[in-house]
Parts: sequence; C-alpha cells; structure tokens
Amino acid sequence: MFTRSRLTQKKCSLILLLSLYVFSVQSQQRKETKMKDIPIADGIFKPDWKQVGDHYRTPAWFNEAKFGIWIHWGAQSIGESGDWFAKFLYCPFGDWTGNGAYENHLRRWGPPSLSGYKEVLRDWKARRWDPEKIMRLYKEAGARYVLILGAHHDNFDNWDSKYQPWNAVNIGPRKDIVAGWIQAAKKEGLRYGISFHADYSWWWWQPAFTSDSTGEYKGRPYDAAQTYDKDTVWWKGYALKDLYGLDLRAEIPAGKDPRNDFFSNVPETLRDTAYAEWYCAKWCNRVKDLVDHYQPDILYFDGSTYPFSGTGTGRGFKSDATIRMAAHFYNSNLKKNRGVLEALLFTKGNEDPRAVCATHESNVPDSVTDKNAWMSENSIGEWFYKPGTYYSTRMVVHQMIEAFSHGGNYTINVPINADGELDEAGITTLREIGQWMKINGEAVYGSRAWTIAGEGKTRMPGGNLRREQDVTYTPEDIRFTTHRGVLYAFVMDASSVLSLPSGGPARILIGSLASRSRTAPKILRSVSLLGADGEKIQWKQTAKGLEIYFTGPALSKARELGKFPLVFRIR
Repeated sequence: MFTRSRLTQKKCSLILLLSLYVFSVQSQQRKETKMKDIPIADGIFKPDWKQVGDHYRTPAWFNEAKFGIWIHWGAQSIGESGDWFAKFLYCPFGDWTGNGAYENHLRRWGPPSLSGYKEVLRDWKARRWDPEKIMRLYKEAGARYVLILGAHHDNFDNWDSKYQPWNAVNIGPRKDIVAGWIQAAKKEGLRYGISFHADYSWWWWQPAFTSDSTGEYKGRPYDAAQTYDKDTVWWKGYALKDLYGLDLRAEIPAGKDPRNDFFSNVPETLRDTAYAEWYCAKWCNRVKDLVDHYQPDILYFDGSTYPFSGTGTGRGFKSDATIRMAAHFYNSNLKKNRGVLEALLFTKGNEDPRAVCATHESNVPDSVTDKNAWMSENSIGEWFYKPGTYYSTRMVVHQMIEAFSHGGNYTINVPINADGELDEAGITTLREIGQWMKINGEAVYGSRAWTIAGEGKTRMPGGNLRREQDVTYTPEDIRFTTHRGVLYAFVMDASSVLSLPSGGPARILIGSLASRSRTAPKILRSVSLLGADGEKIQWKQTAKGLEIYFTGPALSKARELGKFPLVFRIR
C-alpha cells in the first residue's frame, strides 16, 4: 500500500509524463511542412515570416484611397439564402443562420441526394451581368478600389482557372468573371484586388457526405458521397474530389455531426496527410495562377487564422503555404511595378504582423490603430444575396466614419443577385454614398486618425449591417480625422439640434476642442461646414468646447445636409 506522499509523487509523475506527451503531440501537430515543390518569383522576399516583415512596407496608395467596394458575388447567390448556402443546403437541422438553405434548395433542385451543389453551379448563368455598368456606379459612389471574389469556401473558381476544373468558364456562366470585373475596374481607373477563401474548402464540405435522417430519402447519401457512372453524368470529365474533397468523417470524434459545427467537427490535425499535402499544393497553384494572370493590387485570404496554420480555420495541416504565396505575390508585384511595391496581402492571422495587413470583419478596433494598414469590411445584409435586404445609407456612412476615425479603410459589400444585378435600393444607397463623398471627400481621402477617434457614448454594433443595427447617433457623438494639418469633425447625427423649433440658434458642442483640452489646438483660426462654404457660421472656443452656432441661411443649409453626418473643417 502506498502512503499519501508516495501517491502524490506518483500522481505528479504521471501528470508530468502526460503533459510531456501532450506537448510532444502538439509539437508534432504544429510541425510545418515546407511546400518546396511550389516555385515562387525571384526577389527580395523569401518564404519566411520575419524576413518578409523586415522588408514589407504598406504602399501609400491604400492609405490615400480609404474607401472600397467588395464584389462578394458568386454561384451561391442563386440560392437566395445568404452566406454559406453551398454548405447549408446539406444541413436540414444545422443551418444556424436561419436562412432556410436546405428548404430553398429542396424547392428548386430537390433533395441533395438527387441534385446537390454541383447542379447549382450548372444552373448559375449570370444572364444580366454588366460589369461596366456596375463599376461605373462604384466609381460614382466614391470607391477608389474594388475587391473581387475569386473563390469562396464552395471551392469554385470564378476565373479561367488552370488548376481547378470546376470554374466559371467551364461550368455555369461560362465566363471569366474575375477578368470581366478587372477590365471594368481598369476602365474606371480603380485599383483592384482578389479574395480567395478556398483554403479550408478541403474539410468545409463534410455535410455533403452525409444524408437525410428522416423522410423519403432517409439514409441515401448526398451527392458528394455517391458513386456514379461517369459516362452518363452531365459533369463527365470533372472529378468530385476537385469540388468536394474527400470524406473525412472517419476522423471526426464519435457522436459529432459535421452539420452542426462551424468547423464541421474536423479535428485540429488530420491523419490523411497525403490528402492535405495534395490540397495545399493545389491551393498554392491556384493562388499563383490568380497572381500571375491578373496581377492584383490586393490579395485577401479569409478565415479565423491564416491558411494552413494548423489551427482555427487553418486546421488539419500546417505548412509555409501562406508566407510562400505572400513572398511570390510581393516579388511579382515589385517586378510588375519596376521595383515599387504596390501590393497588400490581407489575412486574419499571422506570425509577424509586419508581413501582412489586418482586416476587421464587421467591426473596428476599440481605439485608434494606425501603425499598420487595416480595413474594416462589412456587408449590407448577407454576404451573398438574399431577397428583402434592408438598405440604409446612413448606416453605411456611420460605419465608414468609424473606420476612418480609428485609422483604417472601409470596404463594403452591396449584394448582387444571381443574374448579376443590384437591387434598386442598393443602387440608391451607392448613389447617396457618392453624393455624401463628393461633399465630404476631403475629410476622407488621404486622411489619418487624430489623437483620439472621437467623443460620445454611441457605438456602431458589430455584425453585418441590418435593420436592428441602424442605431440613432446623437449630436454629442463626434468623430475625427486629420489631413494636411486640417482637423475634421464628423457630427454623426445633428438632426435633433437642427430641427429645434425655437427661434434661437442651433448649437453643436465639440468637447474635445475645449480651450483647456490637452488634445485641442491652442488657437483655432477658422471653422467651416463642408458643403456650405458660402455660408458663414458662428463659433467660439470656450472652456466647455468648440461651440458652433447656426442661424439664418447657414441653418437652412445645415438642415439640407443634415440627413447624413455633417463634417466641419477646423484650422
């Protein structure tokens, strides 16, 4: 019989051995595979995070541009069920978005065991797509760049892809969607980027290997798991592995269902390393194909981490694929621009923040963040089209100001339907944004964050822009930017002040510019309202703040402009 002391020692030894074993396993899991067989362009950048971080510098054009449009458009739009339609059509009980993808697919294509996502791809025709018409509207809205969807998690390439036969030239529209957007962007003088979201497509598709659990087709495998006579199918010559990947359910823990988890319940490390290496190499080649053929200014990788990081959305396999493609992208861009780096790579994770640019989906940092370039990205409603989207120009303008005042750029997606058209309300929103930008663009383009982002209690909530997020700001909510020695103050909503029925002047107070404030300039020489330069306004700097008064014609003009945030030029 052991004494308590000996029992304690034995337990400690067992715990230590277990800890060493776990650490050893985790180390093996995180062991990085070098994709040496994937050649990259020659240049100063090498596939090493620190080395790239030492050499990379954000190009000036992005900080000047400030505002862009995300063209988040692809085959999933035809489902009219919002984001992740391709996956959720296989999830009769696991669609956490509540958009009814399974039911919508059932009504149009029948059960997924008879017609799955490959039939959706076949039926997407983009019949009314006019990229030049839409790009003119983006330019009119004030955008200086566009971000084009190259491939989403559905693993379908929107260009004439050399390494993915399931692409928009071979199937569906039979058009090079990416090339069409780029040609239109160049015609309007806009910079362009391409987003590539297919890094975790190799495990994202696991629900497509399951089956209905009830009803007439209970137990019949969905289309990704079926065997076919390839001589009779419409997709003869196209391997399902290239679209759906492989069935990995044997690696999913017992009792877990791939349809009710964001990560499809796939473990952090997969045993099928040969498949992982095959997919990672294919991913690299597809990215290289995009870069070499289209030479974008921006490359964007989606996910909770960087691709093939071994964790998060990069689970299953760790390799140097991301930094390898970063080096290839930067070197190629240097060669294209005769030694001047104009490229930006965005990831949602990194091993050296100096090597890439950051993106904040549906939010902004809590405070001013301006050491490295970043953007806030968002969508009006769903990322892929869904009827009944709620449009509010004021909501978009509020959030873009939040991004600018915190030191970043702003990129917005306005959903496009399957035929390639914008809703009329979406067109109106873009035109109204453009009208606001024409008046207030000097406070946006080339601007930087001030000492503080702003004042006031109201904050824009996170998430995609929907009706419940059309919050009411107050005259006390002020945001700031600065450009070439001029300070700009955005009054987020002055309507309650400007509409007062009293005969006295309307008053706006900016507390951060009080005469005794540490942040305020000691002497203010002039204050004017953008869009109303011909109307003189009254102002004075006091211990309370900068007090601005409107009367007569100036008040009338402010009311005319006050549908959206007012912007003051302060010198």
